[in-house]
Amino acid sequence: MGGSGAGAARAPAKTNAGGGRIGVSMAGRARGDRVRLGAALVAAGGGVALSAVLLLRHYGLDTGALSAAVCDPANSGCAEVAASAWSAAAGIPLAAVGLAFFASLGFLVALSLFLGAPLDSRPARLALRLVALALLVDVFLLGVQAFSIGAFCSLCLWTYAANVVAFGALLPAGLRSRRVRPAATGEADRAPSPGHSWQRRAVPAFWVAAAVVAAAVLWMNGELRERAAAAPDLSLLGVRSAVSPPASAPSVVRSAGTAVGTPVLFAGPAPGRGGAPGSQWRVPPYQQQVVREVPLDGAPVRGPADAPVKIVTFSDFLCPSCRRFALAFEQYAEGPTGPHVSLHYRNYPLDSACATHLSRQIHPGACRVARGAVCAGRQGKFWEYHDRVYLAPPDPSREPTNAEVVRIATGAGLDGEALGACLDDPSAEAELRADIAEAVRLGVTGTPTIFINGRRVPALDQFADAVLWELEKAGIEVP
Repeated sequence: MGGSGAGAARAPAKTNAGGGRIGVSMAGRARGDRVRLGAALVAAGGGVALSAVLLLRHYGLDTGALSAAVCDPANSGCAEVAASAWSAAAGIPLAAVGLAFFASLGFLVALSLFLGAPLDSRPARLALRLVALALLVDVFLLGVQAFSIGAFCSLCLWTYAANVVAFGALLPAGLRSRRVRPAATGEADRAPSPGHSWQRRAVPAFWVAAAVVAAAVLWMNGELRERAAAAPDLSLLGVRSAVSPPASAPSVVRSAGTAVGTPVLFAGPAPGRGGAPGSQWRVPPYQQQVVREVPLDGAPVRGPADAPVKIVTFSDFLCPSCRRFALAFEQYAEGPTGPHVSLHYRNYPLDSACATHLSRQIHPGACRVARGAVCAGRQGKFWEYHDRVYLAPPDPSREPTNAEVVRIATGAGLDGEALGACLDDPSAEAELRADIAEAVRLGVTGTPTIFINGRRVPALDQFADAVLWELEKAGIEVP
C-alpha cells in the first residue's frame, strides 16, 4: 500500500513537472527578454555618452577623461574626422544626430522594459528596425572614413559598436515574430490584454518622445555653438594662460646624452594638455609626424618671417573651428612664445565652387570670402580683412554675397571699389585654387589643419607642446 501510494503520488508530480517545465520555459523566456532589452538599453546609454563627447569635440570644447581614454590622438583620427567636411549635414553635426538617435532608442527600450513587453512586441520590433537602419548609416560612414577622409575616429567606431550590440540583443524580436502563427496573432488581436494595449500605445508615445528629444538636442547644439564662439579659449591649443605655458612641468624630457631633436617620451600628461592615461611611455603623436615641404612663398605671414617656429594654417573663413583657432592664436601670440613664432595663412574653403574635388558645398560662399582675402592681400591688408571676418563673421544662415564681402572689407579699412573689381578677376581665382591644390597635395581633409615646421599637428590641443618642442630643438627657452 505504502509503495503504491508513493507511486500514485509520483504520477501527478510527473505531470505537474511537465506543466512546470512549460512554466519554467515561459519564465526563462521572459527573463531572457529582459536581459536582452537591458543589454540594448546599456548600448543606447553608451551611444548617448559617446555622441555627447563627439558633439563637444565638434565644437572644440573640453571632453574630459572619456575622450582621452577612448580617442587617444596617438592612434586615432578623431581630429581629422571632426574637422572633415563629413562631420555635419545641413549645418547639423552628425554627432548631434547620433545623440538624438541613441537617446530616443534608449527611451523606447526603457519603455519596453517598464511595460514588461516581450521581444516580439511592437516597441521591441520598432527598436530593431531603427537600429538596423542606423547600422546601414554606420556602414556608409565607415566607408567615408576609409575612402574619403583616410582616417578612422575611434569614438565613431565605438558608436558603431553600440549599434551592433543593440542589434544583436534585439535580433530575436524579428526572428521570433516571424514564427508566430497567424491564428495565434489573430486571437491576440481579437482579445488584447491590458499589457498588449499599453504596448500598442508605446509606439506613438515613442514618436512624441523622439520629437521632444530632437528639439532638445537642437537647442543644446545651438547653445554649444554659441558657447564655442563666445570667446577665445586657449585650452583649445593646450594652454591655460595667454601669459605663460601651464605651470606644470614640460611634457617632454631628455635623458642624459639625448641629442636635441631626438624623439622623446612623455613625462606624463600635464594638467590641461589632454594627456591620455597610460601614454607616458609613448612618443608624442606630433613628434611621430613626417616632415613635409610646405611652401611659404606668397602666403600672408603674421609675426617675424625668420621665426624659428613657422606655423602654417589651412583654414576656411566660414569654419567655426578656424575662427576659434584664429582668436585663440592671437591671444597665445601675446605670451612668451610670440616673438619666436610666425603664422602663415593658406586658404582652403570647404566649398565645391572652387574646391572642385569636394563632393558638396559644406560652407556655401566660402570661396567668395576666400577670394576677398586674396584681394585684401593685394592691397597689403590681408590681416585686417582676416581679423574683421573672424571677429564679425557673415550671417551663417545665408550665403555671403559679393556685396557682403565688400562691406566686410570696407569695415576693415580696405578700398571697397577696388576689392569688388578684384573679386571677379580670374587671377584672384587662380591664386585661390593654387592654395587649394597645395592643401590637396598635403592630404588636408578638413579645417583648420596646422603644420609646424613641416610637421602636421594631429590635434589642436597638442599645439602648445609642439611649439615648445620645436623651440627646444632650436635651443630657445621660454619663461
